[in-house]
Amino acid sequence: MKKLIKWCALLTKRLYKKPTFVVLLLLIPALVLGYNMAAAEDSGMITIALAQEDNEDAMASDVVTELMESSRLIRFVRCESPEEAENQVRTGQADAAWIFEADMEKKVYNFLASRSKRNAFVRVLERESTTALMLTHEKLGGAVYACCSEALYLSYIRENVPEMNEVSDEELLSYFHDVSLDHDLFEFSYLDPAKPTEDAASASYLMTPVRGMLAVVIVLCGLAASMYYIQDGLAGTFAWVAERKRPLVELGCQMISAVNVSVVVLISLAVVGQTVGIGRELLVMLLYALCVAVFGMTLRRLIGSLRVLGTLLPLSVVVMLVVCPVFFDLGALRELQYLFPPTYFINAAYSDKFLLYMPLYTLALAMVYFLSGVILKRK
Repeated sequence: MKKLIKWCALLTKRLYKKPTFVVLLLLIPALVLGYNMAAAEDSGMITIALAQEDNEDAMASDVVTELMESSRLIRFVRCESPEEAENQVRTGQADAAWIFEADMEKKVYNFLASRSKRNAFVRVLERESTTALMLTHEKLGGAVYACCSEALYLSYIRENVPEMNEVSDEELLSYFHDVSLDHDLFEFSYLDPAKPTEDAASASYLMTPVRGMLAVVIVLCGLAASMYYIQDGLAGTFAWVAERKRPLVELGCQMISAVNVSVVVLISLAVVGQTVGIGRELLVMLLYALCVAVFGMTLRRLIGSLRVLGTLLPLSVVVMLVVCPVFFDLGALRELQYLFPPTYFINAAYSDKFLLYMPLYTLALAMVYFLSGVILKRK
């Protein structure tokens, strides 16, 4: 045990003498804290100016207030007049303007009665038609629906349920308000249904890619450790070690790198409140450290060249960010996701089955490692 501890200490010391590894470690908390600060602010992806023709109109004021308080994904700016909102779109300060007509309540009821565009009660001005702006219309529709829901409900009942004609509007509305509408149409939840939705509800949508990005960073450090091992091999650092024991030495080098990086990652996630429980995080991190270590060993043996491995390093990062479910889960690439470690790390935090898949994936990588050594005659 003393010999093992001494070996770990020496390998760790060697690792921290590598300037690139230290820089990678420092980038992890910088990335997490920077992303957390950005998530706490307005996203700035889309800016929409809000204005009312009549600032005293109660219904329009309610809708504008709800929009201002409801979303971080869209940046809403309140303007004092429609002219100011139009000018912001014209000068490029805003991507669109939503202008609420005067006497909005009356116009809402007129619109519902006739379904005519002549009775529209919101004017939408856009610099250009984009997919992102088209999606924001759903946000506008959701905010306006709260104002229209009573009238829509009464209109539907009167037109489609004639047996309720004897019931007064007031009584129908009392039934309407007795129904709880507190739940969101969309919910943020974990893959594993056993996990509490309450914990997920407090999560930040903008912070969700952080775990995936850190998973890619850990793989990046693992590949860097593979390059260090190739350099050590060229320098004859481990020439005194028997060939049959070389895989253990390489695994030790990889694990030291992966564990050091994982500790920094875990601390960074804890600081910004993105952990799912310390016990589960430690288990996932340990399994992932072993997974990344074997992945780096396998790729090193398959490629065998320091120059080629260094060339593929940035490319592999881009591929993992696109293919793995870091930002988006692309259905067309779902089969390819399982070739890369970040997929297992991202899912294992929330899904018990991926806690089993990850060691199975690691075992498959180990088989490829040993078979490639036999077939390619590489140490």
